[in-house]
Amino acid sequence: MSNKSLHPSVQRFKDFVDEHPAVKEQLRKNHKLIQTYYEKWMILGEDDPFWSSLPEVKKQTSTNKKDWIKQLGELMQDVDWEEVSKHIGELNGAIGQFQQLISNVKKDTGKNRKEIEYPYY
Repeated sequence: MSNKSLHPSVQRFKDFVDEHPAVKEQLRKNHKLIQTYYEKWMILGEDDPFWSSLPEVKKQTSTNKKDWIKQLGELMQDVDWEEVSKHIGELNGAIGQFQQLISNVKKDTGKNRKEIEYPYY
């Protein structure tokens, strides 16, 4: 929907939300709040203390990403890869047995089916 087709008050509310990251974050978390916040904005106005009472948006920094990567690296060092390989092998064997069981069942059901012979008149 283009901005030109919005009602002027809706466009002003949209601009208000864009200018207030706390409001924007709350609306992203819960889309059902849009109507409620719009009504509050219409009744209370932009300067009401309600808007400043919303929790502040946490700013992500690149150090958070670096910390996450560091934690992942530490976790990967603690993994016993031989144990993981053993479990994968066991799982692969179980899957193979399951596939064999399915193919045996298919063969057995195929043998038990008889073609229905219709008498030709």
